[in-house]
Order: sequence, then structure tokens, then C-alpha cells
Amino acid sequence: MDEVEDHQERRRTAQEGVIERRQHIRYAVDAWAEVMVKDGTMLFRGRVLDVSVGGCYIETEAKLKLAPGTPVEMVFRVNEDVFRCEAMTRMVRTRGAGFLFVNQDARMQRELKELIEELGGAEE
Repeated sequence: MDEVEDHQERRRTAQEGVIERRQHIRYAVDAWAEVMVKDGTMLFRGRVLDVSVGGCYIETEAKLKLAPGTPVEMVFRVNEDVFRCEAMTRMVRTRGAGFLFVNQDARMQRELKELIEELGGAEE
């Protein structure tokens, strides 16, 4: 199994049994992220599996004990672009977590929209 197929299989597994509530289509991406809980209690790294203008899913080996709504700051790089944003946890799974981007300024919104367009989609 090549890396892309492995990535897609992990994403399918992460989605099993999930009720779709997303407002934006997510696009597969392969990027690394650092996530810090805003109160400083946890810092972890993980792999961003998908992203939308509204949020992302990060796979990690870290044992996450985060309640929905926990505020975090994250940094991730896609191609040559670095994204720094605030988010909050939406759901936590065994091997990762989904995050909703919050407090986006105009620049961050524009950069995310450009990334989504680059990944092959357009803002719905």
C-alpha cells in the first residue's frame, strides 16, 4: 500500500460511525502540525489529514484527554505556506481529533480559502 492509499484508509477509519455535521467540505492534505492547549497543559504534534475553511482533523499518537470546546493554538505547514490559527476541539478519537478554527482574521480566512482552492476545491 502506498502512502496516499494508507493516508486515505486512515481517514476512512477515522470517519467510521461519525455523523456528518460539517458546514464545509474537507480536502485531503498531508501536513504536520503542532498544537498547544491554550492553558499550557498540553503540547502535541500530529499529522493533518484533512482541512477546510472551517477546521481540520489531526492524527496523533498522543493520548488526548481534551473536552469538546477546549481552546488550542496550532501551527501547520502546507507546501510553503505556514498557518497559525486558534481553534477548539470538536471531537476526540483514539488516534486524533477534529478542530474548528475560531477567531480567524481576514488574512487567515484568505489564506485558508487559497489553500482550499489549491487543493482542488472552491469555497462552497
